[in-house]
Amino acid sequence: MKVYDKEIYEKQESIKFTLLVIIVFLVGFFAGYVASSFTSQKDVSNNNNTIYIENVE
Repeated sequence: MKVYDKEIYEKQESIKFTLLVIIVFLVGFFAGYVASSFTSQKDVSNNNNTIYIENVE
């Protein structure tokens, strides 16, 4: 005979839902971090190997 306890079942479902939300958040955060590291480019507009010579007298 199977015993059905509504309170335990609701707690189990609540825990499953909470874990699912946390896992989805972590996967999304990791995917966003990886995507941003691929799309970020360093600003090379100021790095054009220009040498400034100053006359000091």
